[in-house]
Amino acid sequence: MPNERMRQQWNTDDQVKNWPKRERVTTVVTPALVAALAPQPGEQVVEIGCGGGLAAIETARAVGPTGAVTGFDLSEGFVRMAAERAAAAGLNNVRFVAGDAQVDDIPGAPFDAAMSQFGVMFFDDPIAAFANIRRHLRAGGRMTFACWQSPQKNGWLPQTTLARFVTPAASPARPGGPPPPGPFAFADPAYVGDVLERAGFSHIRHDEIRHESVIPEDSMYERELLDIMGVDPARREEAWDAVMRVATSLRVGDGNVRLDLAAQLFSATVA
Repeated sequence: MPNERMRQQWNTDDQVKNWPKRERVTTVVTPALVAALAPQPGEQVVEIGCGGGLAAIETARAVGPTGAVTGFDLSEGFVRMAAERAAAAGLNNVRFVAGDAQVDDIPGAPFDAAMSQFGVMFFDDPIAAFANIRRHLRAGGRMTFACWQSPQKNGWLPQTTLARFVTPAASPARPGGPPPPGPFAFADPAYVGDVLERAGFSHIRHDEIRHESVIPEDSMYERELLDIMGVDPARREEAWDAVMRVATSLRVGDGNVRLDLAAQLFSATVA
């Protein structure tokens, strides 16, 4: 089954439990993402990899009662969380559906626009995935998504440190092929541009984002990540010590760390 490893990774209890802490980081780009997408009243929008739904909820407010937003995510737990948040916000123009955007039909199509906040770097076959997303957009439809820049520019991310401790089975190599699914799969703008063109998108634009944030340390630095990342059991303590050295270098007191986030936005239209 496509994306089976990611399906298992994103449907664990730990992922869902810890997501409200993790998204203290990811939501930093929400204002820039929504501004770049520029949702208009009455539009139909889909968010790919919607997570806990906060960006989709913000977009639902922008499209207003005559528009609608569909949040689509591989994690059933995230979808439940997002639906509960939308209900608490009193919004009835946003819904959340579990599915795989690489292969599944997305209810609510055709859409005027697609968006994603760090949710499109985890496909086994990115070209097929973006072709499927394009298939759900109207002629002339547009797409905007956020992803991370290189690990060298995001040394604060635990994934950057833990990569060298991960067992081969948890991060299978792709000799001569595309980067494996993961946070940094779309770090190379040239590679992303090629994927989008081959999937049928045009007018591709790329913008870098740098943002310094002070957030609680447990937003990113917790032992559960060792299991989620597939760290070699024999190297767990060595890996955790390496992560703690990074966290210590970023501490600013009161349980907080200062992070220099290096993200990027891609925008494109249906060719």
